[in-house]
Amino acid sequence: MPYATSTASASAPVAATKDVFSAAARLGFTVPTGHEEDYLALLRGTDRAAQAVLAFPDYTPEPDLDRFPRLEVHLPSPDENPHLGWAWKCRIDGAPQGLLKGKTVTVKDTVCVAGVPQLFGTDAVDLLPTIDATVVTRMLESSFSSSPWGPKENPYAEGFSAGGSSSGCGALIGGGLVDMGIGGDQGGSIRIPASLCGCLGLKPTFGLVPYTGVLSSDPGVDHVGPMARTALDCALLLEATAGYDGLDDRQLGAPLPHDVAKYHELVLASRGAGLTGLKVGVLIEGFMHKSLDPEVETCVRQAIDKLRELGAEIVDVSVPLHSLTEALCHVINKLASSQTRQGRQVGRRGVYLNEYFEQLLPWTQGKYEKSKYFVTGTSMSAEYGWQNYPTAYGRAMNLSRKLKDEYDALLAKVDVLVMPTVTQPARRHPSPEAGPLAWTQVSPGIVSNTAAFNLTGHPAISIPVGFTPPSPADVRTPADADIRLPCGMMIAGRMWDEVTLLRIADAFEQAHDWKAMA
Repeated sequence: MPYATSTASASAPVAATKDVFSAAARLGFTVPTGHEEDYLALLRGTDRAAQAVLAFPDYTPEPDLDRFPRLEVHLPSPDENPHLGWAWKCRIDGAPQGLLKGKTVTVKDTVCVAGVPQLFGTDAVDLLPTIDATVVTRMLESSFSSSPWGPKENPYAEGFSAGGSSSGCGALIGGGLVDMGIGGDQGGSIRIPASLCGCLGLKPTFGLVPYTGVLSSDPGVDHVGPMARTALDCALLLEATAGYDGLDDRQLGAPLPHDVAKYHELVLASRGAGLTGLKVGVLIEGFMHKSLDPEVETCVRQAIDKLRELGAEIVDVSVPLHSLTEALCHVINKLASSQTRQGRQVGRRGVYLNEYFEQLLPWTQGKYEKSKYFVTGTSMSAEYGWQNYPTAYGRAMNLSRKLKDEYDALLAKVDVLVMPTVTQPARRHPSPEAGPLAWTQVSPGIVSNTAAFNLTGHPAISIPVGFTPPSPADVRTPADADIRLPCGMMIAGRMWDEVTLLRIADAFEQAHDWKAMA
């Protein structure tokens, strides 16, 4: 892949004695008398090293703007943005032949598209990326952006959430405005909007799809993957984007691009065979969260009965540690993603999106206010957590590995696990004047099932299986009782076995019109 260079402007501070004491205070360290000048010399060594590095141009992948020019880049008008799903729009015509020929594709606002403004879901920064994410390059070569303009509207009911954080993709695909999209998922952010917006969303096996050129939350749980209206389109997009890219060091075990499975051909070849011989485990803990809406449970259990009708053997299974998912996700997400947002990027050998942090840092009160409560709440929780529970992150990661081992043991006995994707229907947007707690509590339990498979890396897909009424708390008028909101069922499988998930999704889709299901 060719590379471009860019020079970042950098101030040139010179450490002073006050910086010695300031750094020591943050560490809880008292500088012994007489050592001040020694430490000052060490800090000035850091000045010299950092300034020498920053004096060199950056080294990042170069997009092919001649072959794939960015056309009609513009801020969408209200008329062309009915669900507020777009942050920016543009047209990029991909290769005339290939897997995605004739398809319209969108990408989450965390995915870099060179020359198209990127907001990362907020107007705290105004970034014009200079690189294309690997998934963007691959989509274009195989055959095209989300927003601070207010919460995305559910395509089935205005005033209700489209989920998050790939809400723009969910609203646009579920609303029929595009065929497919690339979402980002750190705790359910592909599958949750897919469930709430009536489309499919696949979080692939950790590392199968390269994360190069995508703004990170926590490298240990970051995923990108396909969202689409059909299982076959989901398979096409996965095939077009999967495989090792030589840049993302999280892709241990991923196939080379030419060895990626022919997912769409395998799905087509399985049609007509039903699900006979497939053993489906119904995860008991997936139905145990206190927030589970009875209408959601009924809808998902009816879908499981449909799998039985297609020939699958259905058995109840249990992984008690699954119930710790929310606590594990909270610790890992809060303590890690806050560090990333502070620019503390370490431990990766991939492409660093330095231009983003050059704009973002330092944080100011104004930037925090524009970013709203997820960022401020996460940052506050993280500062408190690192101060008071410095080993919690490591413990949570180790327990996540235990959870993976328990799923693996179970998946040696059954082919897949099924459960509700989200325990509730889409909820109403909180009031714009609501505080941090209200925004956090509007949908309790939302990641109680999805986040488990971010922690373990197993592939998981959400498929639409019917409609439910709103939660009782969201019924404000008699007419609200007639609202019907999509409901999703999540299917999780063995590492690298996306084919089985897509095969089940397609079989269900071919046999049943989910929109006609009660």
